[in-house]
Amino acid sequence: MKDLLRRWQTETGDAYLVSLVRAILGVLLVLSALREIDELGRDAYFGDVFHLPIVPEALVPSRGVFAILVALELLLAVLVTIGRRARPALLGASLLGLFFLLCDRTRYHNNRYALFLFAFLLAFAPCDRAFVFRRRAAVDRNGPLWAQRLAQVQLSIIYVASGGSKLLDPDWRSGQVIGDRLARSTAVAVSKGVPVEVMRVLSDDGARARSRALSSACAIRRALVGRDVPRDDRGDVEGRAVRLAQLDDLRAFRSPRASRAYAALRRAPSLGSVDEARGSGARLARAVRDPPR
Repeated sequence: MKDLLRRWQTETGDAYLVSLVRAILGVLLVLSALREIDELGRDAYFGDVFHLPIVPEALVPSRGVFAILVALELLLAVLVTIGRRARPALLGASLLGLFFLLCDRTRYHNNRYALFLFAFLLAFAPCDRAFVFRRRAAVDRNGPLWAQRLAQVQLSIIYVASGGSKLLDPDWRSGQVIGDRLARSTAVAVSKGVPVEVMRVLSDDGARARSRALSSACAIRRALVGRDVPRDDRGDVEGRAVRLAQLDDLRAFRSPRASRAYAALRRAPSLGSVDEARGSGARLARAVRDPPR
């Protein structure tokens, strides 16, 4: 084991491949920053509405500061892509991205975390020896590869854990999870040209019923927060919305609007009594009782 660790510490090699990975990661970081900008302009800022920070609330930036940080993240991502000061830019962009995830755990997604983690690891690799905009390739592209090996180990851990969890999960083995995701993606697939009959065959009635339940959870999220969530984040956020709606501790709801909505739902003697009620609490109760079809 000691010999293996010593070889990892001293191994050197061609940095052409890790430089290519750096350029690809740069493009993904640019897309991530552009997505943050789009969400900031289209929806309410998460810090002004319902959110669950992991860091102390005082460290959650205001809307203006958040916009500046996202612009900085975009600039760093561009530097990563073109290869100029790529390693410091990778480190800065990854730390900013991880900080954003710590500011609101409901916005967490495993793909986002993996992107920022790989960016952090590659910041310590010689990933600036090739694919640099308007700079001749280095004569000697060799460099230490220990950070690249750590990134490979991390990637292996992700797929081993993912494959192992699916293998041990009876819902995955029976195809229920895939059926549910197909049911939730039917509208998108049909809009892209997939025949409706094909989607009906692939998604069974049980999957469609679960899809309606998740649509209801998404309605709960909108009633509590006042905004929707990106489509590829809903699988994680909707489950949290259901669990949060069942909490007895109102301290989990940081915004007054969310607290009032939840309190109104808890006071309602039955979901059938909210038809004539008004306000966000009534909308939440009706969303639970009448999931969108």
